[in-house]
Amino acid sequence: MCFLLLASCVPKSALPNVEGSRAKVEKLRVWLWPGSGLERLIKKYMAEHPEVDVEIVTFQFDDVLPGLMTSLATKADTPDLVLLETSQLNQVKRFQGEFYNLYDYGDEREHYLEWKWRQAESKDGGFLFAMPVDIGPVALAYRRDLFQQAGLPVEREEVAKALTNWRQMEQAGLEIKKKTGAFLIDNLANIFMSYLNQFDGHYLTPMDHELDPHVKEAWDQAVHFHKLGLNAGLPSQSTAWAAAAVDGKFAVVLAPSWLHGAFKKVAPATAGVWDLARAPGLPSNWSGTCLAVPRTSRNAHAAYELAQWLTAAPQQLDNFIGSGNFPSTPESYSTREFLEVRDPFFHGAPVGQIYSYAALRYKAAYSDYEYEGIERMIKDGLRRVESEGADPDRTWDDIVRRFNQMNTGG
Repeated sequence: MCFLLLASCVPKSALPNVEGSRAKVEKLRVWLWPGSGLERLIKKYMAEHPEVDVEIVTFQFDDVLPGLMTSLATKADTPDLVLLETSQLNQVKRFQGEFYNLYDYGDEREHYLEWKWRQAESKDGGFLFAMPVDIGPVALAYRRDLFQQAGLPVEREEVAKALTNWRQMEQAGLEIKKKTGAFLIDNLANIFMSYLNQFDGHYLTPMDHELDPHVKEAWDQAVHFHKLGLNAGLPSQSTAWAAAAVDGKFAVVLAPSWLHGAFKKVAPATAGVWDLARAPGLPSNWSGTCLAVPRTSRNAHAAYELAQWLTAAPQQLDNFIGSGNFPSTPESYSTREFLEVRDPFFHGAPVGQIYSYAALRYKAAYSDYEYEGIERMIKDGLRRVESEGADPDRTWDDIVRRFNQMNTGG
């Protein structure tokens, strides 16, 4: 009785508000695939934002898009935030209504590479599908020992000056083959992709949607290296590729920044024998990722805030240093931490400086074409040429025929 009387005399504002003291927890489900490096950053975000609880769901890369389309159709087990690769993003752009327009939450374009930001927009620029994460600028990974044995320049600046174009790389390959017996390149797909991506990676002409002439040029360039006997014909990251890397069977790899992890994982014994230099030809970029918020998200604003934090320059720099994923935020490139990054696996190469050279000079026009089908046909065709002895001309003609059928619905 005394307690009740006492309590009744205390002002209500002075009493503890048990319900109000319980902070509301925002629950988010994020879909990733292995190698993004974002898991560690998300844990850091949760530590700094106790009001946010993030469930990370890890998919294999090839399962992300089918899983996303199924979840959008069934409205079940949907993510609040999903990591998409560039080709995957292009495939979902025709479903604009299934995603939040991130321009409704903010406009951060000034912090990102212009071409990377544009990739994440709708064609008219009024809709932002996703926040840019990493990119894949291409450099030349080369074996110092094989270059030295062939009498070629060994130091990275000298290599870059000696191999400024594809013709010079071809001549270097012939010397390497002659003096060491090693092949120049690991496989034709890497040549094709690096060459095509110099010209923004478009497979179709913008007006008539025919195959872009650069596609055939890239095919011919790859086949030319094969006919000269400079191609090892080994699929990237395969067991045979790893064994050949250890045995010094090929001298160079046209390596996008995200391939570093594969080098270290499948061929750790080659640490220190590789170096990095600028790739021949024009600056090239191969793929990259972004974070999108599906319309089915239960907490879209909280999802955007997480995406914005993960893709901000400090976190992209952190991810680059910790996981090797290359930032799409150019303000990261001038920081001391970025400039001082050296990779002992690649003979202490200043990886940030080398890859940022390509990233800042790369030119890319807008594309929303679903190019996965034609890209797969070309890679399969090149694989048949190098592993089965298929005739390059007949294989190309078959690719064009199948592409025309696919393009016309035939």
